[in-house]
Amino acid sequence: MIHIMKLKDKYFDCIKYGKKSYEICLNDEKRRKIKIGDFIEFQKEPYLEDKIIVRVDDLLYYSNFNALLNDLNIELLAPYSISIEKFSINLESFYPIEKQRKYGVVAIKINKNIIINNSNINNVTFDKKLIDILKSNYANFLDWFNIMKANNVNIYYTMKDNNLSSIMILKIFEDDSQQFLEKGNILKIRTLLVTDKKKGIGSMYLNIIDDIAASNNIDYIYLTLKKDNKELISFIEKKLIRSIVIMMMN
Repeated sequence: MIHIMKLKDKYFDCIKYGKKSYEICLNDEKRRKIKIGDFIEFQKEPYLEDKIIVRVDDLLYYSNFNALLNDLNIELLAPYSISIEKFSINLESFYPIEKQRKYGVVAIKINKNIIINNSNINNVTFDKKLIDILKSNYANFLDWFNIMKANNVNIYYTMKDNNLSSIMILKIFEDDSQQFLEKGNILKIRTLLVTDKKKGIGSMYLNIIDDIAASNNIDYIYLTLKKDNKELISFIEKKLIRSIVIMMMN
């Protein structure tokens, strides 16, 4: 399941750039729905255009923030120069003692090794290496690329050494592929490319696809692949929980 949380810019950037291990907050009704293994999409305030998705690796519960701060190193929570006393005062300004007593608090441990960005394709810089790979996969790459940019599609991506290490583009409620399938809601995987294969990024993308499909009542997940891409076909079929329809290309 993917949960949505909004963060002020300083706290958002700490997560985006892997500088903190936990996000802490009240354990209110919204946060009680979060389970280990779920995903959180953090949205950067005030415009909510910059988004990242992380996986929840653990959940630690406390009666209040003082108990939490006695248990966890402050550098895991606020990796900038601030004393515990000042940090505690800041927390109480956001979360009054009365609310801490009512709900308790939770420290959400996030997986810093895989942080997936979610942004408009026009805000993403494509490096030459990735473009060359895409050109080998798309006969009319420039036409495809220009259509994606003209439509301002959202792109999921990861970075390594300041370059793109993976991208994923989806289309929910795809209708162009309806001719190949029975009636039903279709999610199309327009693009799924992972060059950094050691981290488990591909598995995380497919888990996200499953969650998006479930939340949108999707009947079919559809994609087209080259016939010789047997490794990716096998990987997708093993990892996706929901029905997958693969159209083979020469």
